[in-house]
Amino acid sequence: MPLCARIALFMAALLLTSQSVRGEDYPAIRFNVVGGGSHNYSFRAVEQPFWNKTLPESSQGKVTAQLLGLSESGLKGPEIIRLMRFGAVDIGMGVFAFVAGDDATFEGVDLPGMATSIEQARAIADAYRPVLEQRLAERHGIKLLATVPYTAQVFFCRKPVNAIGDLKGRKIRTRGRNMAELVKAIGGAPVTLPFAEVVTAMQTGVIDCAVTGIGSGNAAKWYDVAGYLYNLPVDWSIGFYGIGLARWQQLPASVQQLLQAQTRVLEDALWQATGNENRYALACNLGQPDCQIHHPAHMTVSAPSAAERQSLRHIVIDIANEWGKRCGAACSARWNASVGTLVGVQLNN
Repeated sequence: MPLCARIALFMAALLLTSQSVRGEDYPAIRFNVVGGGSHNYSFRAVEQPFWNKTLPESSQGKVTAQLLGLSESGLKGPEIIRLMRFGAVDIGMGVFAFVAGDDATFEGVDLPGMATSIEQARAIADAYRPVLEQRLAERHGIKLLATVPYTAQVFFCRKPVNAIGDLKGRKIRTRGRNMAELVKAIGGAPVTLPFAEVVTAMQTGVIDCAVTGIGSGNAAKWYDVAGYLYNLPVDWSIGFYGIGLARWQQLPASVQQLLQAQTRVLEDALWQATGNENRYALACNLGQPDCQIHHPAHMTVSAPSAAERQSLRHIVIDIANEWGKRCGAACSARWNASVGTLVGVQLNN
């Protein structure tokens, strides 16, 4: 069965089990929604059908949405929390790394190197969810509706990478402070560069490697300028769907219950779809028969050895401790009690 069909069946099954209030109890409400990038597979496969079909059908057409992709909205991403808080956007999707400049607490959901698989990334996001819910509500006036993953953020390089030491001295495009800290810790030189400028920068030698999603890099055809993939997941670009707390509090209880139930459907579908995309994107970059969704390429792929992963763990913990210092003692304690307990790491402060 094709992947899109499996996702549709998955969402339909969850829809049947999540309806707790009959449609006639809902008022007519239309939300304006800013989702993820419309170029992303998960936007087309999950977000569009959810907002355009699943949510309306769950309320017999009473609760609907007008969905815009991020680029179509004219927004850049970091401003989404402010726009939701003041009601300019009803429901929005953001990436925690993009809004972490205003609040280091958000970085704790996706610290570099902490999750080596999407299953572990989901477990971390679930463990840290109460912290995110409380912080978003109390500090930023946002009700958290769902967590959102992207594919593993890995290294696309112009020259061979056979071991992690091969990245030493290379100029590497990164996104966000923690990602840059990991690159520096392994001997690379982090470079801040917009996604759209990477291909030209790679061609001209401005950068040697670039970190992005294993699916995003393929979709942008980075394999045309970068023939080598180092499959070390730096992070998973964990994001969120939220609604302004003031807007949330104005909603009837029936609509609140509907949104909470249905955005869990959305959340599960996004994690499942991204897990599939991550697997297929790797196959596409390798040029293997299991290639789906993305373009078949013929990259050379390598990954850290068991010994390298052990040494990386020390780096990961050091970076986490530095983040803990920035975030503060109370923040570190919340992380230790949630994510730290899950992954067997306790921050020093």
